[in-house]
Amino acid sequence: MEKKEIKLDSVLESLGPYGRYNLLNFVLLLFPVLLSSFFECGYIFEAQEQTYRCKIYGCEERFNDTSWLKYAIPTNNEKNRPESCLRYAPNNVTLNQCVPEEFSNKTLPCESFVYEPGETFVKEFDLGCKEWMRALVGTVHNSGMFAAMLVTGAISDRYGRRVAVGLAGTASFIFGIARAFSPDYYTYLTMHFLEAALGGGLYPSAYVFAVELVGLKQRVIVSAMCNMTFVVGVVLIALLAWFVNNWRHYILILYSPAIMVGIYVWFMNESARWLLSKGRKDEAIKTLKKAAKINNLDPRVLELDSLCDPLLKSDSQTVDKKSQLSKAIRSSIIWKRLMICSFLWMTCSLVYYGLSINSVSLSSNKYVSFMLVVLVEIPAYIVVVIVLDKYGRKKTMIANFMTCSITSLLFAFLPRSDWWSIPLYLIGKWSVTLTYSSVYIYVSEVFPTNMRQTLISFCSTAGRIGSLIAPLTPLLSQYHQSMPTVIFGGMCFISSLLVIMLPETRNMRLPDTIEEAEELSKMKTSTDST
Repeated sequence: MEKKEIKLDSVLESLGPYGRYNLLNFVLLLFPVLLSSFFECGYIFEAQEQTYRCKIYGCEERFNDTSWLKYAIPTNNEKNRPESCLRYAPNNVTLNQCVPEEFSNKTLPCESFVYEPGETFVKEFDLGCKEWMRALVGTVHNSGMFAAMLVTGAISDRYGRRVAVGLAGTASFIFGIARAFSPDYYTYLTMHFLEAALGGGLYPSAYVFAVELVGLKQRVIVSAMCNMTFVVGVVLIALLAWFVNNWRHYILILYSPAIMVGIYVWFMNESARWLLSKGRKDEAIKTLKKAAKINNLDPRVLELDSLCDPLLKSDSQTVDKKSQLSKAIRSSIIWKRLMICSFLWMTCSLVYYGLSINSVSLSSNKYVSFMLVVLVEIPAYIVVVIVLDKYGRKKTMIANFMTCSITSLLFAFLPRSDWWSIPLYLIGKWSVTLTYSSVYIYVSEVFPTNMRQTLISFCSTAGRIGSLIAPLTPLLSQYHQSMPTVIFGGMCFISSLLVIMLPETRNMRLPDTIEEAEELSKMKTSTDST
């Protein structure tokens, strides 16, 4: 009699997706997800825009009031405050009374600056009227994240999910803390790049680790848990920045907890799915037996001795990682899927981070504006759990890409009004958040286990192109106020068309091999019709 083979998804269902073992691991993995929100978005307030004006020698030292400012510095009527980078030329070498007669109508650039109160990044490094240097912080950060994606997948797939999480957490702690003690601007940029490059894989590594703990039916819920944890972290960033006005203290508070991840992750069990994908069946069974024991289950009920090894189903008994990558590249199905998913990810990154960064100018209180735009993500992550399983991945992504495109273009071309401009902006952010979550889930479902982290990292690396550009989009509004949102709307429209070319993955188990991943496209017609 032929021995019955048991698939891992069936074992995970029998084990219980919300048993004590998984709940403990969820807590341990959601903590690095929370920290990754600090590390990925913290720079928004760390190097935030500051209010400053020219320093007028001869007036600052003599008078306690600032009534003379209107004579010495032009007024920015749009912002209703003194110009940041211009001053009126004095008629005399020295100023005596700082009255209108002592200033001409000719303007000159500032020589030095008076900054708003607080120990800010811009003030300490004297970046007044050097907006490009401040915006460069976000680009350097995302350049580091770009570099991280090139190596994170390889580390995770070769050495394991646990190693990837541990190394990323430790690197974030070391270089994040070092950045807080930077003596100058260029040292700061160097530390920022190294922290992002070596620790930027924290979120994708923890995410994949968490998703692989559960079976088919719980993937969307686990993804939503990760996403909502990330949102909570971003809200905490805004609250922290609101009350901590010293940028060095702000960094120390954000990065200190990372050392805990670097320590406790080595006491966690490796992903059983990853172990199986590497042919380490005995270790996978050992891990599953530990899980059963913690959940008070008899391991014999799980029939682990009959557990199917996905690598044995392929043409070769021993599958070399390099040959798998070569096979993936030769597959036109995988190649096309990889290119489209990469563009979708790039669009989501650009629009998501672009809308978040530009939100600080929505109202007078930048912290409230930012939190409002972030909090709208929570209902999106709740809705995504429902709509992805009810309507499928493709329909959800198409509808929300189109919604974001329409709202972005309306926001760009209609006259600004607080009554509907902010709601339009929030609907756009809600749509791209729901789409981003859908794309993240979808990409983890269309690639095989033995190449999943590598191919996800490739898509994420392409996505970093979007996040590289996002910090620079506020500079575009200096040329035309609507330019950023027009770009956002156009990218979303193109992405909605590309989704049509992809297969549906609703109610499909995670593919373990390249052949199974290719099979998804062959089942496209029957799946889309259901």
